[in-house]
Amino acid sequence: MQAMQTQLAVGTYALLAWFGLYLLIAEALRMWTRTSNLSPAHRTHITESFVSGVQGAACGVVGVMTVMACWHDVMRVRYPLAVYYSSIGTAYFIYDLWAMFRSHSARTECSSVGALLLSYLKTDLLMIVHHITIVSVLFPAMVYHSPMGHFFMGCFLCTELSTPFVNARVILSRLGLKNSTIYVVNGILMMLVFAMCRVAMFPVMYAVYLSQQTRAPSHIHALAAIPITCHLSCLLVLAPQLYWFNMMIKGAVAVLKRTPPQMTKDY
Repeated sequence: MQAMQTQLAVGTYALLAWFGLYLLIAEALRMWTRTSNLSPAHRTHITESFVSGVQGAACGVVGVMTVMACWHDVMRVRYPLAVYYSSIGTAYFIYDLWAMFRSHSARTECSSVGALLLSYLKTDLLMIVHHITIVSVLFPAMVYHSPMGHFFMGCFLCTELSTPFVNARVILSRLGLKNSTIYVVNGILMMLVFAMCRVAMFPVMYAVYLSQQTRAPSHIHALAAIPITCHLSCLLVLAPQLYWFNMMIKGAVAVLKRTPPQMTKDY
């Protein structure tokens, strides 16, 4: 009971912190000369992306620490920091549903709130499902209902390591640096980190688990011992990653097709 109360307190403070950071960045962008002339939609998008990048960096660091602490025994070792960050992460994804809606409303003209909500659902359905899945399935299954260690939780947290690069891409674009060298370099790093942390992470995670299940008659038996909720969580999280990675590849191909004169060296 005490642990649950602590988790709720951490989540509540984290939720307030995410909203506070959003408002702070929004005000800073309003006052910054370079962004003061941008449209409200662009400033809102930059603000959302900045907060998302902060969350991604923090989550990724916690993930790496958790994986390193639990690597030697993926089934038993538990890492308290991962549990606390589950509340912080849950708070972020709840906040981000609001932030995405705010960004959508800033760039969309609708006759009513109902029409705006419907437009939001149609436009960002994949991201909305992704967020709700993490809040309602992934974190509860991994932290509270799984008998396994926190190695797997750490792996999922590591998927956020690519988020700062994804959001830097958005921010650079909104600042008019889409044709700059730094934009291209960031894009390459984004694809590499995304491929490692959001796609390759899943087979690596299963491979490490199977390598330690020496008592199981076969790999099939070892996989069957994993709660079905964990398999479903992996599938639900991996599916959009494959879709987004495909979009990144298409975007990279389009950038590489540009002629050299189009590229500048703005930093």
